[in-house]
Amino acid sequence: MNETGKRIEVLYKDKFGQLISLILQRFRSLSIESAEDIVQETFAEAAMRWPEQGIPENPSGWLYQTCKNKSINLLKKNYKTEDLLFAKTVSVAAEEISEHGFKDAQLLMLMACCNPDITPKAQVVLALKYVSNLKVENIALQFGVELEAIEKMLYRARQKIKSEALILSANRYDYSRSRLSIVHKVIYLIFNEGYKQSGEKISQGKMMCEDALTLNKFLFDSPLCNSETKALQALMLFNIARFEARFDAHGNAIELEYQDRSFWDGSLIQLAHQLLTESEDSTFSPYHLEAAIAFVHCKAQSFEDTDWAAICRYYEALLKIYPSPFVEINYAVALQYNHQDEKAFRILMDLHRNPYFNKLPILEMTIRKYLKRVNPENGA
Repeated sequence: MNETGKRIEVLYKDKFGQLISLILQRFRSLSIESAEDIVQETFAEAAMRWPEQGIPENPSGWLYQTCKNKSINLLKKNYKTEDLLFAKTVSVAAEEISEHGFKDAQLLMLMACCNPDITPKAQVVLALKYVSNLKVENIALQFGVELEAIEKMLYRARQKIKSEALILSANRYDYSRSRLSIVHKVIYLIFNEGYKQSGEKISQGKMMCEDALTLNKFLFDSPLCNSETKALQALMLFNIARFEARFDAHGNAIELEYQDRSFWDGSLIQLAHQLLTESEDSTFSPYHLEAAIAFVHCKAQSFEDTDWAAICRYYEALLKIYPSPFVEINYAVALQYNHQDEKAFRILMDLHRNPYFNKLPILEMTIRKYLKRVNPENGA
């Protein structure tokens, strides 16, 4: 792929959801499918024109203007004169196509996807698809479900939006505290999707992590900020502080035990700890507990110095408020390092006997590592 193609690919990943949001804000009679088609067509046009004509001076502006023109043409074709007249009265914050305006549009789209008239799980799926532009198969992996289940969920959500005329394009005044919990969840999943990337996708993964941090920072700086917002920001900062140490020169993942901790960003860890302290409240969320676990790892001078007993206690508390097979797997790993091999093995075998969970690649890998650790000769 040439440099122009790579630039278009980066823009597609970064601007896809933002452009949909901007189009839906101005042309509110358009369906989400129509907006998605318009954005896809715009990038296809860029892929044809830019290699010959060169990349525009303001590529984001070109993309938005092209999307806008295509939207107008579609409404004219469908004789939506009233909708066009109404569109002219709509104020779009990012009309000047500033980068801040695009990011603001992304947060608006995130809030809009978290419409209380849509089921919570569908809200997350919509946002991951249209805000972070994750592929359907990656969303399925995040949820640990089959690809077809996510496709059906997206279809039903879009049908509900269409049949009940739900306005997906929220504006700043529609921000609602009732949406915060699901918004936090989506930001958390976006970060996780980026954090697990490796190989050639490391830079793309880090960009996604930074995207999640930026989205949460918008919430952090708003009147909506609460203890959960701070705990989530702390968790992401603890993790991004260790990002560079997680890979070798060839992009291969390095396990925590073998990471060079001198590559960890001490200033980010300090900031994360400060936010975690500030987030203390009468109630706590899963993000508080995950951030606490991350802090235990970050403050250990070496892998051997890790307070595994504390980590086990945090995982036990986490399982009470957020039961998940992924949390159980991590808990089993912590138990092993806390010299509780039998309990760890029981948890892993219980998951393995489950006809659904035994398909998880991380479970198979964890069991294999467990067997190799307790029986080096036969566990490989």
